[in-house]
Amino acid sequence: MNLHRICKKAVKYISCTVKFGAARVVSPFFKNKAKYKNLWLISERGIDARDNGYYLFKYITQNHPEINIAFAISRDSSDRPRVETLGNLINRGSFAHYLALVLSKVKISTHIMGYTPDIDFFIRADKHGWVKGKKIFLQHGVTKDNITFLYSNNVNVDLFVCSAESEHKYVQKQYGYDAGAARLLGLCRYDALYKIKEKSRKILIMPTWRYDLRGAERKEFTESDYFKAFNGLLNSRRLEEILEKYNYEVLFYPHMEIQRFIDCFSGGDRVKIMSFGDCTVQELLIKTDVLITDFSSVFFDYGYMGKPMIFYQFDEEKFRKNHYSEGYFSYKRDAFGDVVYDERTLLDSLERILANGAETDGKYLDRINQFFTLRDTNNCERNFNAVKKICDRG
Repeated sequence: MNLHRICKKAVKYISCTVKFGAARVVSPFFKNKAKYKNLWLISERGIDARDNGYYLFKYITQNHPEINIAFAISRDSSDRPRVETLGNLINRGSFAHYLALVLSKVKISTHIMGYTPDIDFFIRADKHGWVKGKKIFLQHGVTKDNITFLYSNNVNVDLFVCSAESEHKYVQKQYGYDAGAARLLGLCRYDALYKIKEKSRKILIMPTWRYDLRGAERKEFTESDYFKAFNGLLNSRRLEEILEKYNYEVLFYPHMEIQRFIDCFSGGDRVKIMSFGDCTVQELLIKTDVLITDFSSVFFDYGYMGKPMIFYQFDEEKFRKNHYSEGYFSYKRDAFGDVVYDERTLLDSLERILANGAETDGKYLDRINQFFTLRDTNNCERNFNAVKKICDRG
């Protein structure tokens, strides 16, 4: 880390410390104000509203108006209009946000410390016990890997939401959460998932990020195996022929960590490069027929809908070395679709799926049904009841 970055980080930390300290000092004068009394503070990452936080906020404001709840989101977020009509908002990073952090009785987010004005700073601050109140981790997706950061000795949460029995058992055993904290409730956004009966004739390519590329410059990124693999696929002559043959279109949506390089990618006439502001991930999942991913947990959402998918794991060994190590879920044993390691096999698999009307193979449907024993549209309700019970315990 260079001197400029060190100084910038130091200034940010000092600013957060001062503002948070000031909020704690003046908080007694605001605790009985209607805005802060018995407040539930909810967010995702402070910049978006399209995930489990949004769906739980929507459910609560529409079904439980007696709950004083506020959604923290930045002023310039493209998702702000999605929540403005639902209920109370708090501008991320404002002094009101710091006050809400101090005074709220429960704090809810899809990411650890996502409800705070600065995730990085408050992850560290929470290790010193600075952040009080009940803390709810809705999760951004289904946990499948061994993510040591989320171990119970590294984060402090009162509720860790799980969506499958195997995940639930793994989080309890490997991550160290007791039965009261790790609960099988289902992701809130799953309430909005359903299978479209009419085919959209669209294929979604949605890979996850790579830890070793997180701080990469443009030249390093475009020289990486990751870029070459996916950009090569998007420009494949055979892919173009398959899309033409079956009258399909590809939507390519890179992970948030890769979005800064989105202009590096290109494709043929039937390929669209999608940016964060174009639509939500859930819209992409619902409005496409086939998913091509690598190691992204987004495939669980696709499986929840029973749709076909392919796993393109061309850099499996490198990914496991530099990213997350494998947890309870083995792609070779448990995957909901074909696992392939080269472009030719990937396109063979894709053509086979399209020739079969974009239907999911029976053996993969069996795996999906065995994994999702909890599969309905009551996820928000279960999450709400669990949070309320925690609040009522005091």
